Amino acid sequence: MKIWYAFLMAALLVVTGTAVANTKQDAESPYVLLERVANKTAKRISEERAKINEDLDYLRVIIREELMPYVDATYAAKRVLGRNLKDTTEQQRQEFYSVFREYLIATYGRAFTQYDEEKHEFQFERARDIAPDDRMVEVKTRLIEKDGRPPVRLDFKLRYDDDEKVWKAYDLVVEGVSLLNSKAAEISSVIRDRGIDGTIELLREKGQEPIQPYDQGNS
Repeated sequence: MKIWYAFLMAALLVVTGTAVANTKQDAESPYVLLERVANKTAKRISEERAKINEDLDYLRVIIREELMPYVDATYAAKRVLGRNLKDTTEQQRQEFYSVFREYLIATYGRAFTQYDEEKHEFQFERARDIAPDDRMVEVKTRLIEKDGRPPVRLDFKLRYDDDEKVWKAYDLVVEGVSLLNSKAAEISSVIRDRGIDGTIELLREKGQEPIQPYDQGNS
């Protein structure tokens, strides 16, 4: 299950908005953009499979170009820090945001080594109306395994970014388990053992590690 959690955490990245809107009502529906961006990312992976097979680090290129521009990594980092945020300096926070982003890229890269476009596909929930005052939306999705295994239940949680005028993902609940909460607990434990500066250095090291198949890499 740990491997699937990593892959599904990567899937979280594909649900973020791609177009700047003037108002929330003009913003692309989170249901529509989820399907569109997921399909676009899967298509690129399929088309560039040869490059990926030759060098797994090429997944970083795809993640940076297709996914990371639309991920609110800073908001995710703040949520992961939780109560520890108030005990950091501005410089420490900025460093943490930076290394956490690179850590995500490396983690998602390893996770995507588990993805096989010939075996996996997403099934998207039918779009629902978004109320004018909605700021949080949950989009239900299923990951279908073509070998007949039971589908995996995914609940994507999104928030509307008033500054950038787009919907952005901030959590993914897999079979009832919040991946954001799991990562926050992990980071909190590291901070207790190493302090915030030690945690920053650890994340920096992990973010620079070559991408390997997830069962051979580090979490």
